Amino acid sequence: VLMAALHRTLHITGAEMGNVQLVENGMLRLEKHTGLNKRFTDYFTFVEDSTTACARAAEEKRQVTVKDVAACDTFDEGSRQAILQTGSRACHSVPLVSPKGAVVGMISSHHEGTLGGLTDAQLNALNELGGQVARWLIWHRGTVAGALDHLHALATSPR
Repeated sequence: VLMAALHRTLHITGAEMGNVQLVENGMLRLEKHTGLNKRFTDYFTFVEDSTTACARAAEEKRQVTVKDVAACDTFDEGSRQAILQTGSRACHSVPLVSPKGAVVGMISSHHEGTLGGLTDAQLNALNELGGQVARWLIWHRGTVAGALDHLHALATSPR
């Protein structure tokens, strides 16, 4: 499901690179990616400060577009270089926001060239996708956790 959501995001934004992050212990943890190299994925395995577009999108609970990574002051120098060296010059981050307003993850597209911006139709489609993925994640976590608790109870109960 996460890779399908990433591919849909890339289709909507016209990008070939991107990643999915899930919230874990107050940080964004890299879960899935496509087109990004090892230096990028190693550097962004966990994101916990606000020196990236994805962290800013999570903090503000809204989509964030960076039209030119090289010229944007959102990034610290380490983040900027990790993004640029993978071939990304622009990015767009979509927070996965639950119906109760909690950010449960992030999907980001990375673009080879600078980005002029996205249309209202693109932004609306990404917002809808973000909400759908957030609802699925919450359902999945609840269903899987409940099933595992049930199996554990069965396995450890006296027979």
